[in-house]
Amino acid sequence: MSERKIRGNVINRYLGFIKKTWGKDGEEQARKESGIVDINISDSNFYSNEIMVRILQWISANHGMERVKQAGKYTTKNLGLFAYMVRFVSMDTMLHKAEERFKELYKFGKIDIEISENKAIAKMKDVSEVEENCQGWIGVLEAMLELTKTKGTVTQTKCQVSGDDHCEYIVEW
Repeated sequence: MSERKIRGNVINRYLGFIKKTWGKDGEEQARKESGIVDINISDSNFYSNEIMVRILQWISANHGMERVKQAGKYTTKNLGLFAYMVRFVSMDTMLHKAEERFKELYKFGKIDIEISENKAIAKMKDVSEVEENCQGWIGVLEAMLELTKTKGTVTQTKCQVSGDDHCEYIVEW
């Protein structure tokens, strides 16, 4: 398996959540404890996913899993032009574009989304390494609902970290 890489803009949005929520001191602490004090992360470059995992674990260890989910929401809502544009599309359109967008941001794993009327099943294979990843994905999917001004729920029904073949999330609206 090739090295797991993630685009820097995703990492920077999670760091942005930390800074917005806990200030510059919180960001500095997260960078220090995540081992990225001296790394200038460029939005357009790819980095080891291990950096992302350490940041998610820092959020969880210091502020709880609910904050990890909130960080996933924040990241999705603040990914630049993409987040702005999705405000003008339906949930169906957003989910159809999600697989393509995933490939632009992650150089590992696979996402498959089955969409039916007012429901989608998102299947993710080799995407989550730790439970914090799963909470982040719930936040990402909840943010999609919010960005499209769609009332709905996200429920995780399978977890690869816990031994299932893949992670699975049901999005209903």
